[in-house]
Amino acid sequence: MGLLLGLALLALDAALSELLPPAPVAALLVAALALLSGGLHLDGVADTADALAVQGDRARRLAVMRSGDVGPAGVMALVLVLLVQWSALASLEDSVRPGALVLGPLLARWTVVPVALTFPPARPDGLGATIRGGLWPVAGPLSTAIAVAAAIVLFGAGGLVVVALAAGAALIVAGAAARLLGGVTGDVFGAGIEVSQAGVWLSIVALQQQDWIAPGLLG
Repeated sequence: MGLLLGLALLALDAALSELLPPAPVAALLVAALALLSGGLHLDGVADTADALAVQGDRARRLAVMRSGDVGPAGVMALVLVLLVQWSALASLEDSVRPGALVLGPLLARWTVVPVALTFPPARPDGLGATIRGGLWPVAGPLSTAIAVAAAIVLFGAGGLVVVALAAGAALIVAGAAARLLGGVTGDVFGAGIEVSQAGVWLSIVALQQQDWIAPGLLG
């Protein structure tokens, strides 16, 4: 799924870049990605932020996540995540842009693997438990192999740094949530995906600025 989304972004970027400058193209790419994923992960960002911001015990925080209402913390989190994604996309140089567009959605969605392996589900019957139970014996190893292979093909050895940073971003989000919720939920996975996606693009911009990463197959 992540690879298909990345290829869709690549095709859309090629078409839009003939008509518009980088800033509006980046905005349209962010909007397209949100629409293609049904906004589910962005909803996870808002619900997770609201749950972590509320004062109360674990049960109250989980209830806030279930309600689906977006509060001030959720709005702020959405704005910040989307702003970082937009600014990173607008800053990508032409040599690394195609690879970044493909790798961002792919690695972001792969991060459910390290998160599910590291943290227990907050509810025994929730999406977190379903995801963790479905990793073995095929899904987890296969998605990891695809993510690592794609990173190397697209950016050489430097792509492994991006893989590590993607996992780290999602694990930080999940760790903060798990500490207060007693585990991770589907919303937490979604929040980790969106934050990781922003982190992937931002890290590629930074690594390219320092000449620590080189374009591979699509460069």
